[in-house]
Amino acid sequence: MNNFLAYFAERSFLARLITIMVLLIGLGSMSILKLQELPDVAFAEVEITTQYPGASAQDIELNITNRIEKELKSVQGLTKYDSQSFDGQSLITIELDEGDDIQKTIRDIQQAVDRVQGLPKDISNPPLVEQISTSSFEIMTFGVITQLDNAQLQSYVRDLDKKVRSIAGVGTVSLSGFTEREFWIEVDPSKTQRYQLALSDITSAINTRNLSLSGGVIESWNSEQRIVTLTQIHSIEELSNTIIKVLPSGETVRLGDVARVSDSFEKATELGMVNGESAVLFTVAKSANADIIATIDRVKALLEQESKRLNGQFAFPISLNLADDMSDKFSIVTTNGVVGLVLILIVLSLILQRAIAFWVSVSIPFCVLGVMTVLPILGMNLDSITLAALLLVIGIIVDDSVIVAESIYQQRQQGKTPLDAAKSGVQNVIRPIFASLTTTALVFIPMFFIPGTMGKAIMVIPITVIAALLFSLAECTFTLPAHLANALKKQQNKPQEQDRFNGVIRRYRLLLQRCLVWKKSVLAVSIIALASGGTLLMTLKLDIFPSETAKYIKIYTEVAPGASLKQVRQAHSVFEDAIAQLDKSELVSYRMTYGSPASHGVLTLSNYEQRDRTANQIADHLNEKLQHAPTINFVKFTVDAGGPPPGEPIEIRVISNNETERNHAVNLVMAWMQQQSSLDKVTNNELLTDPQLQILPQYEWLARYNLTVQDLATTLRIAFDGESVTSTWIGDQEVNLRVLLDQEYRNIERLKTTKITTPSGVKVPLNRLAKVQQVQAPRELLHYNGDRQVLVSAQIVDDAMSSGELSQRLSDALAPQVGKSVQLDIGGEAENTSDTMSGFVVAFPMAMVGIYFVLAIMFSSLLQPLLIMAVIPFAVVSALMALFVHMQPLSLFALIGVLGMTGVVVNNSLVLINRINELRVEGLPVIDAVIGAAASRLRPILLTSITTVVGLLPLAYGIGGTDVYMGPMSLTLGYGLLFSLPVVLIVIPCLYALFLLVNRSPING
Repeated sequence: MNNFLAYFAERSFLARLITIMVLLIGLGSMSILKLQELPDVAFAEVEITTQYPGASAQDIELNITNRIEKELKSVQGLTKYDSQSFDGQSLITIELDEGDDIQKTIRDIQQAVDRVQGLPKDISNPPLVEQISTSSFEIMTFGVITQLDNAQLQSYVRDLDKKVRSIAGVGTVSLSGFTEREFWIEVDPSKTQRYQLALSDITSAINTRNLSLSGGVIESWNSEQRIVTLTQIHSIEELSNTIIKVLPSGETVRLGDVARVSDSFEKATELGMVNGESAVLFTVAKSANADIIATIDRVKALLEQESKRLNGQFAFPISLNLADDMSDKFSIVTTNGVVGLVLILIVLSLILQRAIAFWVSVSIPFCVLGVMTVLPILGMNLDSITLAALLLVIGIIVDDSVIVAESIYQQRQQGKTPLDAAKSGVQNVIRPIFASLTTTALVFIPMFFIPGTMGKAIMVIPITVIAALLFSLAECTFTLPAHLANALKKQQNKPQEQDRFNGVIRRYRLLLQRCLVWKKSVLAVSIIALASGGTLLMTLKLDIFPSETAKYIKIYTEVAPGASLKQVRQAHSVFEDAIAQLDKSELVSYRMTYGSPASHGVLTLSNYEQRDRTANQIADHLNEKLQHAPTINFVKFTVDAGGPPPGEPIEIRVISNNETERNHAVNLVMAWMQQQSSLDKVTNNELLTDPQLQILPQYEWLARYNLTVQDLATTLRIAFDGESVTSTWIGDQEVNLRVLLDQEYRNIERLKTTKITTPSGVKVPLNRLAKVQQVQAPRELLHYNGDRQVLVSAQIVDDAMSSGELSQRLSDALAPQVGKSVQLDIGGEAENTSDTMSGFVVAFPMAMVGIYFVLAIMFSSLLQPLLIMAVIPFAVVSALMALFVHMQPLSLFALIGVLGMTGVVVNNSLVLINRINELRVEGLPVIDAVIGAAASRLRPILLTSITTVVGLLPLAYGIGGTDVYMGPMSLTLGYGLLFSLPVVLIVIPCLYALFLLVNRSPING
């Protein structure tokens, strides 16, 4: 090993070549790396979506959701699944067991769905099975606004949709407020009665008229010709002329004689709005591995071209633009990185010789750009979490370079030649360098095993950190010694710079000598301080994704059930006025998708540094203004803090198939929540209802006339929603042909007298065959693992209360009061927080055990690793105290900063105790060895800690911009290192001395 290190130390030209090569390849790799908001991750989650337009939630539950869930019970490898049945759609979300073969499980799910029998025949498309991934997240939302009529708007939107989908990097595009073209056949029942026609006669005639069939091939001696029967409908004129019946008199009855035929659009179920103007909303998601900024730039270029081409007839306001967010993130990283690098250079040059400081600082771009070279090889791209990992590791890689440089510098001070100093300097510290890099890697490796959605997303952190550590090891052993040998050789004939650090070392020696005399008192004070800090930390609030710097607020509203889209928009006039009154420095844009009775949207705010209020304060302000809005029944503003959707602050699943006991439990839960002053906006998913017509068939009369319930359902469907009986192609556009009753008959009173034709031709009024009554039915029905559930939720208004604490109190209080068949489960934010924290509860002890065994092997001792690791509790408390002092909650990335910090402080302690052992081997007494080692390692310990701190503090305080991920991480890592310095330099030497003097144990005891 020594010969290997000496080989590279002797070849400065090779070292420069390696350095230049890594820097150039890294810069080249950066040009091909894609910029993303989150890593490309396929989660262990699957969605099964089934569209059934016009069907009620109860219809969806009975005929689709229940049937699919029945087949899912036979599939192995499912952790849990829940479903939503609502108007026109069934959505089943499945969480897979990551311990099984996920791809096999997905194939089994698809096969189970394919086996489902008895799905409605008129279902629009078969159930769609999709694995959830980050590439499906939206990156851009814009609206299309015009003063032209709706027909021109919808026609243009369809053409624009095709153009947007063809753009490179665009994955999927979804539209809100867009309606497809349809041919409407509005049947007049009085006219069909006159001609003795049934609705089935009309639908059958349309189907027969609209055909395209192949009739085979005719062969002759000279040619071969294919026979095609083509009767496709291409216009409403052709449709109107469709013959339905020929009367005995020879008169033909055409469709236009009994119905009004029009070229129209499907019935709108939602209305889009951007910045107070009606619009069709485009939501764009990128394809896998696509660059966010490049993709959005292409979409924006298309919109600019369209605006010029159409002379401004259409406007395209942008509501969401993640390219701006990514640009901001890179600007934050670049600005704070440059500031941090300058501060690191200043610190290094103040303590080390300038030439040494320069080559130590080169380790930062060497390792960072080295990581850039391997990211494409690993199939990774640049995203916000990878950037956070790179910033986390900058301090760590400087540490190793400082230790090597300091060792070489000390060897040079002892009179060795520059080359010999480089060789012996790196050889002296290579063992602790290996150990420190290993322990740092061990801190992050357990993050591979954090479960759940967030565990998948943060998996890039240990990959990035370990890659950077490997490049740091290569730089410390292959290139840095040669660079320093060459730099010291050039300076050997120059007058030596005065070592300005000697005075600091002298003062430190005196302080340490006094502390060693009073070592028991020092340890007692430190333990008291540790306990006091730990007590204060009990009040620290847990918030996995803090929302202080958030810039998006999600909006959800409800109005009276049964309101038309026009009435819904009118009801929100006070809501739109309240948003429009926000200061221009706060509001960037907002969008809404109005529906009846529920609507949703997003409010986009300016960057945190540009406004005086946080997103939470703005949301509270809007909540207060709209709390008593007479036209809106329910309004909720939820701050989007980044990361996966955390769920409601308080969410309780009431699970039971016993309706009576389930409803009783729901009432108990809601009553408990309403009594809590810290909670507001208590609701449950079944409070939101839709007006429905409930049909009670008269089975005796149906039997007399040889009719079925299906005949009734068909008549009702045609009467109110219409039935798409077939479709035709006009150019590349598929146009549905929808049969429905004339508008004046589409009401309950006229419907009762509508005649249904029996198989024998008798006309029977509907009110004889069934009773029709209006009811209010839940708009959404939920299942959990196949059982019926109701979600009861609430918002927290007291910042001092946590979702986990409140949810647990509720569960403990009500569990004995609910029925035996009822299960109360904690969901929402509390469940997600618990899942994430459970991963850290496992990861942190695993890391500590791994570090202990590595140190035990290195020192051949079971006790000395405990001395080294004694710094960890002090460092953890110091890091968390930084959050306490800055009044910030304990977040996911703050915890990641704590993890990274433990690796660095262990390295400082390791280097110190390794040097003490070396001096004891040379024969020095314990106290002399402790003082000598601490004095000789003061410079590298101070340098490693201070360079890391000054590199991170600009980001922690947002000097170049604030980031929700990197800010808390920098705060805990920086302050944890800063306040653990006295522990490493004073407490650990005292603990070591006390331990050895009391036990009189050998070095490897």
